Amino acid sequence: MFSETRTDLPDLNNRHSFLILGGGASGDSAAKLLTSLGKKVTLADRFPEKANLSLYHHVLSDHEPQIVLDGIDCIIKSPGILPSHSILQTARKNEIPVLSEIALARIFYKGPIIGITGTDGKSTTTALTFHLLQNKYPNARMGGNIGVPFTSFCLENLDYVVLELSSYQLDDSPNLKLTSSAILNLASDHLERHKTMESYALAKWKIQNLEDNDHQCFVNPIFFSYTPFRKPTFSNLHSIGDNETYFVSLHPHLIHTPKHTYDATRFPLTGKHNLMNLCFAIALAEVAGLDPEQIQKQLETFQGLPHRFQSIDPKKLSPQYQSIRFINDSKSTNLHSMLSGISGFQKGDPMYLILGGIPKEEPIAPFINRWKELECPLYVFGNAKEIWQKDFDQTGLPVTFFDTLNTLFSELKITIEAKLDEKPNLTVLFSPAGASFDLYKNFEERGNHFVTLVKEHFGPPST
Repeated sequence: MFSETRTDLPDLNNRHSFLILGGGASGDSAAKLLTSLGKKVTLADRFPEKANLSLYHHVLSDHEPQIVLDGIDCIIKSPGILPSHSILQTARKNEIPVLSEIALARIFYKGPIIGITGTDGKSTTTALTFHLLQNKYPNARMGGNIGVPFTSFCLENLDYVVLELSSYQLDDSPNLKLTSSAILNLASDHLERHKTMESYALAKWKIQNLEDNDHQCFVNPIFFSYTPFRKPTFSNLHSIGDNETYFVSLHPHLIHTPKHTYDATRFPLTGKHNLMNLCFAIALAEVAGLDPEQIQKQLETFQGLPHRFQSIDPKKLSPQYQSIRFINDSKSTNLHSMLSGISGFQKGDPMYLILGGIPKEEPIAPFINRWKELECPLYVFGNAKEIWQKDFDQTGLPVTFFDTLNTLFSELKITIEAKLDEKPNLTVLFSPAGASFDLYKNFEERGNHFVTLVKEHFGPPST
């Protein structure tokens, strides 16, 4: 929104003609909600020919601001639309309010809400928090950036809502007044939009509501190294990390909070980064009123998310390949996320690492240093081949480049078969560390293609 004030229901009721700027799932969901309330809804989209015409009064191209904005009272903006878009610039001059789909839904939802943001781990922590809550609150829902629009269920009478919130969504969602919130981490990402890490951090910081003493906010203290201010001193602001009151210990895996120490040795997800995600989820669950016994029972049954460090069932492979662990981490779209995923591997672990996609604007040196420690073969495909080839070639480490994932798998199978006897407990980790849009619609399609190729090349023959 162009101001930091929050639109309320009476204000919204006085507005009758709405523009959805940028369609997609969240835009269509907002349109359904507004239409059900008797509002006139127009869509402006880059590809109007792909719109669901049954949802809108008019469907227009987003190239002509004056025509599109004629008679519009309020804009509901897709998170992917840049602030510099000509329609938004014209709306600003005409003082037309702009809301995110999240902010629109918040006007209607009256129950408690947990909001979770960060560069990496948002989806896992959101799903994990939701999973923990279900022990006490079976009538809870999760949504937001995880793929379920908030407007699709904001009118329901729910026990709790858990929202994954991206920096793009928070940019357009001032003063959400959440019950509790978490900022998991911050690393270089989305700088093509935010320009600086400081601006990126400030967008994330909008998730907190510390002026409300009942609001509880949990933050990785590293976050404040990117803000233009030092860590504030609020009694309802809590740090999670090494040497803090909420922390993770290894050997054995334990989660420590001021209330309890939880046994995480049977937590299904591997890596310290996932234990940190669990620590945040436990902290949020404690605030929501769950007791340690409820939390302990639930954390052992979490199954993880598709495309996020997801192991392929070895029973779906041919017998000679069932000792190989194929991991689908297609949701890894930046180097920081990928580095978190490989943190549990050590030098000498037999592993093939697959990178690809469109690299983000972030330094490559931390990965190269980690790669030198592991000395594992690296396969790179897609747009990343052109961006990273010079840097990788200079390392002297084993790296092979491919145009597509299909050609990569043909070579991978030949290599694995030649070395299977000497490396029986091999891991093939698909953690692209780049956006998927060079070859795929989204990370889900990319991850599904990886799984399909694994089954085609390493699964039992089709009958």
